[in-house]
Amino acid sequence: MINFFRKIRRKYADDNKPLKYARYAIGEILLVVIGILIALQVNNWNEEKKTRAVELNYLENIKSDLELNLVELKEFIVERQKSIKASDSILVMFEDGAELDMNAFNRYSINVMVWFPLEYHDNTYQELVNSGKLSIISNKVIKNHLQNMQTSFKKVVFIENEMQQDFESYMYDPFFNIADLKTSFDNYNAQLLKLSPDKLLDSSQVKTLLKHQAYKNGFVLSAYNSELLISEYSKVIQTTNQLIDLIDEELN
Repeated sequence: MINFFRKIRRKYADDNKPLKYARYAIGEILLVVIGILIALQVNNWNEEKKTRAVELNYLENIKSDLELNLVELKEFIVERQKSIKASDSILVMFEDGAELDMNAFNRYSINVMVWFPLEYHDNTYQELVNSGKLSIISNKVIKNHLQNMQTSFKKVVFIENEMQQDFESYMYDPFFNIADLKTSFDNYNAQLLKLSPDKLLDSSQVKTLLKHQAYKNGFVLSAYNSELLISEYSKVIQTTNQLIDLIDEELN
């Protein structure tokens, strides 16, 4: 292409002898400038292509994290719903004249008191933030959704911390001080295995717990916090699905 321009330039230069060398020099400079500009443009295209490839790789990894979160969130909603039902069943036992099922009391109590915080998968996002590469995500809507999701998970962590403190203050202390923990666990494990439990909590211990106001309040707070968590989990699921759709559009 450059040789073609040179032939044309020489033809015009030869037609006018006095300006021959001036035209030739100017033309040579222009060709060099054009060549540099073309090279820079090609280099920019290559760099943009490389950057885009890296961005798409990050988006794929973010999508993988989001899909893991969806599984966790749905499972945790089910667990929180079970915990609410167990709390409600225990609270019924606090009522005067309520029938006392020792196995049910132990099963519901353990189901509420034994729980785990949500494990949030955001390794890719944290890598982008810590490396200062978050700007590589060119889609502002995706970036905003990711940042909003971080805020939502901070709310989840806050609620979980509050629930942990409530359990320690209102439920763990009374249960551990009054009930026999080994008997409780043996009984619970037998029920999980669908075996006939050969050990029961002492009825006097259970009746003492059912008169313990702090222990009762612990179940009230557990149900309340579980409702809050379900609400936050549901919001995060909605945002996660929107993010996955946006990322799919970028990847396609």
